[in-house]
Order: sequence, then structure tokens, then C-alpha cells
Amino acid sequence: MKICVMKFGGNTLANKQKLLLAADLIKSRYDDGFIPVVVASANGNLTDVLLDHAYSIAREPDKRELDMLITTGERVSVALLSIALRAKGVPSVSLTGSQIGLITTSSHTGADILTLKGDRLVHEINEGHVPIVAGFQGIGENKEITTLKRGGSDVSAVFLAAQLGANHVEMIKDVDGVYSADPNKNQQAQKYEVLDFDEMYKLALNGASVLHPDAVRLAKEKGVEIRIVYYQTGKTGTVIK
Repeated sequence: MKICVMKFGGNTLANKQKLLLAADLIKSRYDDGFIPVVVASANGNLTDVLLDHAYSIAREPDKRELDMLITTGERVSVALLSIALRAKGVPSVSLTGSQIGLITTSSHTGADILTLKGDRLVHEINEGHVPIVAGFQGIGENKEITTLKRGGSDVSAVFLAAQLGANHVEMIKDVDGVYSADPNKNQQAQKYEVLDFDEMYKLALNGASVLHPDAVRLAKEKGVEIRIVYYQTGKTGTVIK
């Protein structure tokens, strides 16, 4: 059984057309003989919309309640993706961070992953189901719903790849790779075919929004190769290793 970990960023799930395109890409991996393990972010700017609602009601919303609120964004994405995949004949199941036993510290709106507890994820894979996992979230040691830092779905994906023994993770993005500068603003920007972890970490710290710095650091620690994959073609643009 070959496991393929795929993480979809919010911009790649921003509307119905993109969501169906994501389902097609997952199905293509499935048809190639892989069991994709999918990590999904909240679609589009839904997290920001939810936060705006909270801050319009209270100047300093309770952090526990913020986590309860914003984790619904990823639940929308994973449920819709699973519905789309099932309609295409792919057996899939949507799962929250707590359902797979992703244990975190008890800090709200900025928890750190501690471990993966239980066998729910492995059970679904063994049953031949494609797990669609909500990124950016888990359950604290105190049994409360938690979220990671913003951009934490990248970290979720790398962590699960390491736990499942996958040698790489595909980060599905709305850009076709990592560039030396923003290609939309600088026509001289060069696309990197290959980067090492330290180079990518520096770029991420200096504002490159393609990957979360914590995900790069974790990938280096766990030896998980990262592939930046363009959502429209399914082709790898940059490899970080």
C-alpha cells in the first residue's frame, strides 16, 4: 500500500470549480494506486470571515471560543471534498483533528502538536478509504478543541506524513513553485527547481508565504521531502529536501 500525503491550501479550495479540480487531482493519485491522505485548509478566506465575526462582537474574544469557531472552516472543506470524491466513485471519509487523535498542547489559538494517538487514521487507510483530514486543528491534552498557528495546516501535513512513513508530502498550491521574488511583481524572479530545507526556511522567515516556517523545520527534523505542486496541473514545481 502506497500512501500519498496531499495538503490543499485555502486558495485551491476557494470555490466550487477549484474544489472539484482538487477532487480530480486526488482521484488521479488514487487511480495511480496510491491511498491519498489529504489535509485541507479552510476554503478561501473563510477563517478571516469567521474571525471578523468574532471581533465584531467582542474586542477580545475568548480564545477557547475562537478555536471552537474557526475550526469549523476546515470542517466545511473536508466535508465538501469528501462529498465530491464519493460522487466520483472514490471511497473517502472526512475527519477532524480530534477524530484522528491529533494531540496538542492545551494552548488555544497557537497550540503545538505533541503526538498522534489512536489508530483511526490507519484503520481508515486499511479499509481502503481516502481520509480527508482537517488541518490546523487538534485536541488538547485537556480534551478541548485547539488550533495551531495560522498556516498550521502545512505543519499538520508534514507531521502526518512522518507518522505514516511517507517519504514526501505534496503541498498543493495556487503557485507553480517557489520563486526568488514574487513573480507577479518581478518579471526577473527565478523559480527554484530544488531547495534544501535551510534555504526554504530562510525564505519562509523572510516572508515567502508558500510554506509555514514551522513546517519546513519539522520536515527537516523528520526527513520528509516537500513537493510544491501546482493545483491546475498536478505537477511538481519545486522540491525541498
